[in-house]
Amino acid sequence: MSTLGILVVKYLIGLAGISAVVLIHEAGHLVFARLCGIGVEVFSFGFGPKLIGFQLRGIEVRLSMLPVGGYCRLKGSEDLNRALRYKSRSFKHTEEGSYFGAHPARRILTYLGGVLFNITFAVLLYAALATLPFTIVSTAAVVATTNDYESLFGENTSPAWQAGLRSGDLVTAIGDTPIHDWEELEAVLANASPVERFYVDRDGQPLNFLVHAEQRDDRSLRWGLAVLQETVVGSVRSASREERAGLLSGDRITGVNGMEVANHLDLLALLPTDGQAVALTVERGTELLDISFRPEFDEGGKSDYRFSLASGHRSGIPGRFKLSRGIEQSVRVAEQTVQSLSLIPKNGSGGLHSSVTGMTRSALLIGDIASLGFEQSPSSGIHGLLYLMGIVSISLAIINLAPLPAFDGGQVAIALFEWVVGKPIRPRVYLALQITGLVMIVLFFLLLSFSDFRYMAAIRR
Repeated sequence: MSTLGILVVKYLIGLAGISAVVLIHEAGHLVFARLCGIGVEVFSFGFGPKLIGFQLRGIEVRLSMLPVGGYCRLKGSEDLNRALRYKSRSFKHTEEGSYFGAHPARRILTYLGGVLFNITFAVLLYAALATLPFTIVSTAAVVATTNDYESLFGENTSPAWQAGLRSGDLVTAIGDTPIHDWEELEAVLANASPVERFYVDRDGQPLNFLVHAEQRDDRSLRWGLAVLQETVVGSVRSASREERAGLLSGDRITGVNGMEVANHLDLLALLPTDGQAVALTVERGTELLDISFRPEFDEGGKSDYRFSLASGHRSGIPGRFKLSRGIEQSVRVAEQTVQSLSLIPKNGSGGLHSSVTGMTRSALLIGDIASLGFEQSPSSGIHGLLYLMGIVSISLAIINLAPLPAFDGGQVAIALFEWVVGKPIRPRVYLALQITGLVMIVLFFLLLSFSDFRYMAAIRR
């Protein structure tokens, strides 16, 4: 498949996930509107001109031309038009079920319905994902001491090296806890005491060392260890420059631009990061081959290599369905989202570019990550896609709470104002706020589209 074809497939996967989340949001408006006695005129799958539609309990359900997301149109457009036409100072004689005739509390619930549906979806999704079979990366717990690789880790001391560990040691236990892979070692050390005894295998000889960790300013512990992997290629992205140059899964990289490579840290230290051409020496069976290519660029103008090294996998142990798990994961995602959004005013346009993406780039990122999962196994791909849909759902909920016109938060703010002062805002003011909000959204999405265009241009260079 061509590069363009792969991008289209990834985009469609991501777009399907985003659209599903948007429809869940709009379904929340529909359900709460009906519960609050507010009529719903249209529930549309997609935007633009109607292709087909049918009536369902007084609601026109339609499929529109642009099958991206959707919308829920509440009853009340005729009341607004009538008030504007007769220059009324308030919404009088509203039709039954009109949004403008409902009590502010009912309107608030209606607009918060979308947010509540998104949050509920994420909580249930994350609780359910914890019950599904899954695979996790399992890398041998062969370690390197960071002082041996100053070009990667900078000049530093390694508490593990000072205690006697050496690059190439296989860690078999920490204290009384057996260690089966690097991922398990990281988890154990994250909650370890400042002094731990390491049991290692060095060329078949069992050894043990008492290591005193270095305490950082944030009170976390530093052991001065990194994982050490072999340089066997695990996968090569389809239609990438590496694939066209002839790199194959199973090749063992033994050199970069004439320099010998013994492990993946050597490889990382020697691979150019400035987009310059690279010549890999690979071992394929009994042959030694030279494979040369110029890597693609990422959006920052750095080299973006489209191959990965082989790693093992092990089956994770599914848990029971617990809402508490879903809530905990949703809270973590919400905190990360708020933190990312808080960087925007601090970093200006750079913060916006790194923290917020448009529809195109978001869809591509979701499709790309899901595709990487599908390359491992169908369950990994589905798991990755659903996990990202949970992130999108929470992000959509948070953004919609912004008290800006045309956002759900803006509608809630208007209803709260009317509730407090005891009278509705004027129809002309309401229309002006809606137009202002629409202009803001259009400008915002144009800015995001420009950011997406820069990103697409960067990855196609």
